[in-house]
Amino acid sequence: MTRDALAAAGASDVSFDPPEPGELTAQFRANGADGMAAGCPLFDLAGLLADGATLARKAAFEERLHAYGARDALVWIPPGTALPDDPDQAAGLVSDTVRELELGARGEAAFRVDVAVRKTGSEGSYMSVLGGLSQHWAKFTNQVMGEYQLDSSNVHRLPEDESKITQMVDFLVLVANGIRQDGNATTVQVEDTWRVQRLDGLEQPIVLCAPPASAVDGRDVRRLMRRSLRDAEERVGGSDGFRIAAMITLAASLDRELVSTALRGIDPLLLAGWDYMPLLVDGQVRSLLEPSPPLA
Repeated sequence: MTRDALAAAGASDVSFDPPEPGELTAQFRANGADGMAAGCPLFDLAGLLADGATLARKAAFEERLHAYGARDALVWIPPGTALPDDPDQAAGLVSDTVRELELGARGEAAFRVDVAVRKTGSEGSYMSVLGGLSQHWAKFTNQVMGEYQLDSSNVHRLPEDESKITQMVDFLVLVANGIRQDGNATTVQVEDTWRVQRLDGLEQPIVLCAPPASAVDGRDVRRLMRRSLRDAEERVGGSDGFRIAAMITLAASLDRELVSTALRGIDPLLLAGWDYMPLLVDGQVRSLLEPSPPLA
């Protein structure tokens, strides 16, 4: 992803050497010169490595993806999402999405999840929303007949297509208006979507995730950024040539990433010496520090 972003920014003859297993650094070449790139995780990587259950699910999921032929797949698991109990079924859904993608493209795999709707009163037109649909609570106003509570905690990432979100809201409005008695509730299914990519050069599928309990806020992101930049400096500090710090984070979408805001609270001295700082999130790239000459 960093290679493609450099090429899009105007660099020529960009190539990266495969990193050693378990390493977060790699040599690269651009514009006829050599450099070093360091990956900087801005999610709870330490918590993941200490969480045996999540690691086991991650390994099982990746094994099944490989078996289904999705060997160049990168799966971005939304924050707060538990990896599936049935890796075979999940791998099948993701692999179906991957097969429809061109190399380098990204798409979405949809999973059916339960949401609960409860009627709390017959007056007004209001729905309070918990979970992934909470940012769209206002869309229910003046459509529902009465007062309701919607628990969409199992929805961690919404589709990019706004029309699909509208369809989901309209469906839940129909469900809510079908509840006649105050205090009654019903459970229905909607879709939770995960970002999926096909990446050139991958030979083994990668499931990028964090423990579901490791919610990260702006303060955590700043702390992780400081630590990752110091670690990256130690890894590549003595190298000559260009230096890239590729920030990697998990977010429900590019628009909801916390890194750009957290960057404002980082000591500028920690940023000195880096020639390019891309942010890799949800299958997309955002430049935190634009490529400096001669990278650009």
